[in-house]
Amino acid sequence: MVFRRFVHIMKRIIFGIFMSLQFGALAQDLKLTNTIKGEFDFMTSDHIGRLYLAKGHELFVYYADGQLKYQYSDLSRGVITHLDTRNPMKLLLFYPGYSQIALLDNTLSRTRENINLNDLGLALATLACASFDNGFWVYDPVSFQLLRYDQGLKITNEISNVNQLVGSEINPNQMVEFENWLYLNDPDHGVFVFDSFGTYSKLIPIKGAERVQIRENGVFLEYENKLIKYDLLNFEQVEITLPVSEFKALSIEKNRLYVLQKGQVLVFTIDK
Repeated sequence: MVFRRFVHIMKRIIFGIFMSLQFGALAQDLKLTNTIKGEFDFMTSDHIGRLYLAKGHELFVYYADGQLKYQYSDLSRGVITHLDTRNPMKLLLFYPGYSQIALLDNTLSRTRENINLNDLGLALATLACASFDNGFWVYDPVSFQLLRYDQGLKITNEISNVNQLVGSEINPNQMVEFENWLYLNDPDHGVFVFDSFGTYSKLIPIKGAERVQIRENGVFLEYENKLIKYDLLNFEQVEITLPVSEFKALSIEKNRLYVLQKGQVLVFTIDK
């Protein structure tokens, strides 16, 4: 067990060094390889190289070469603003205004009927994200609770009174699970980290991020005009030199950087 943990830590260190060499890269090391034209409101990506773009109630999946592969639309649920791509085979689409979660497969087809959070007593839930073994987390700002459900909609983990636990009155804008750690971003405080059992671990004290992305080599914090990388191993902060000065959103996957701008998405790769 100790040896396996040591191997895992060494893998993260080696991967972190490799990725630091890449996304510690200067803008001139990034090569523009594709441009996807169109007006989009939301963007994210997954670890197998697919790009997800949303416009209103429509969701599109593109390959890195710019090819449109799949499309999803639900007029009855409003604008798409929350999509978790942790598991590309089981995507989690959250509609906070309707208190519903849609689960989609890799072709954007529904895998089950929408989960109605009203039925779970979570009508005012503001955040939801995918979890391991086809589960999901929900944050309820009314009761200040974090709840994890399995695929049978049974509660497996419950974090009561999060405010008291972390010692602050929080107002998170994003939640994501990565490698069995749960990250809760609050622009006023930083990124709160919990383990898979709901035990509070620490606060990453970097404030003001509009969005965070958790990767093997660290936490990427997105601001209005810059991107900060926080190394989880040595706690260093590095500002990533970007190839553009204006953007609506960014997404990082392996050796690619996706940039959402007005009227287009730029796809960059590391040119080394």
